[in-house]
Amino acid sequence: MRSSRIGAAALLGTAVLAAGCSSSVVGTAEQAGPAAAGPLTELLAQVEVDAEVDGYVRISDVAAAPDGGFVVLLTGDVASNHRSVLVDLVQEDGGLAVGEVIEGPPAVDLGEVHVAPDGTVVALAPVLHADTSGEGREQDLALIVLEPGSDGPDLRRIAADAELGTPNLGTGVLSPDGATLYASLRWSVDGDPMNRLAAVDVATGEVTASAPLGVESPGSAVAYDVALRPDGGLAALVTTDRDAEGDVDGAVLAQYDADLRPLGDPVEVVDEEESTGYALAVLPDGAVVASVVAGEWDTGEPRLVTVRDGAVQATTVLPGTGVDLVVEPGGQHVYLATGRPGAGSGVATVDLATGETVADVPTCEDGSPAPLALAADGQTLAATAACHGDDDTAELAFLLG
Repeated sequence: MRSSRIGAAALLGTAVLAAGCSSSVVGTAEQAGPAAAGPLTELLAQVEVDAEVDGYVRISDVAAAPDGGFVVLLTGDVASNHRSVLVDLVQEDGGLAVGEVIEGPPAVDLGEVHVAPDGTVVALAPVLHADTSGEGREQDLALIVLEPGSDGPDLRRIAADAELGTPNLGTGVLSPDGATLYASLRWSVDGDPMNRLAAVDVATGEVTASAPLGVESPGSAVAYDVALRPDGGLAALVTTDRDAEGDVDGAVLAQYDADLRPLGDPVEVVDEEESTGYALAVLPDGAVVASVVAGEWDTGEPRLVTVRDGAVQATTVLPGTGVDLVVEPGGQHVYLATGRPGAGSGVATVDLATGETVADVPTCEDGSPAPLALAADGQTLAATAACHGDDDTAELAFLLG
């Protein structure tokens, strides 16, 4: 679900988004949960996520936990402050509080976090390269796994590809049973990105299935966000180069069956030649919603696009770039973490029945939106943001109900 949105969360406030053989993949998307409670538009509480953490960290991702709380992944500065921290957020008395704080291995870039049904936390992030001799790749993509009752997280590096070696970056979605991470894995080959789809065993880091992305492009094509389809397989929001030089990007939606084979042709999500994709989700009926910017990333029009049966069905203009999104149970409302450079951050709600943006709740007057997550019971939403003050930046989580 997450690499494009994670990068976008930081880059909205800084710079532009740079935005083997196959075997069977078993798994289906999560079934629709509790009845829809939306739209969730009341700001109930906020908390400083890094209040109990020494030193500088920033929000990478947030995920809902089975007990009704949330888990936030914090990482350090990319340049030198290599670290990862897992923070429990607890809902209590209608508010939000920081619970357990656990230091993880040294992450060297932004990452993402997922929580399995049994409470196991599975983070995906680049870590320092296993070979410290100075040769080879500078970072390895790895799983940071915290099992219930354990003293600390285990580091499980993603197994190396026979030809490409260990992946550098990636994004994924956890299977309903928490055993497999279906992922878009990325390598840097002579300065250019190489992308493959994969199924990764959470217990070992081994790749149990792998397939090419299968999206034609005169340059590179990279899936920056993936989601499970209700009938198995994956949906992927892919950024393609429109020219060999890579000067113009375009966002397309590609879908795959349970064996990671393409289903039909990729769908252009906007008519404009240039576009940037940020996040996507699959509705209970199999339709896909995607957050994109039509035109240049910083001046174009932010939109939520619905793709059904291989074609764009509806488009909604958003109040800001949707760097992340979640869909409520039943698929009526979509919540998006939105923002624009210099214009603050918020949570926008789109009613898919009408195609209208029915709410826009501000979070930071001056800040950058970060990921959001819907609670396990569907009754509350945790949105995160980096809010800029006169002297510092606060890493905050907001609870909406």
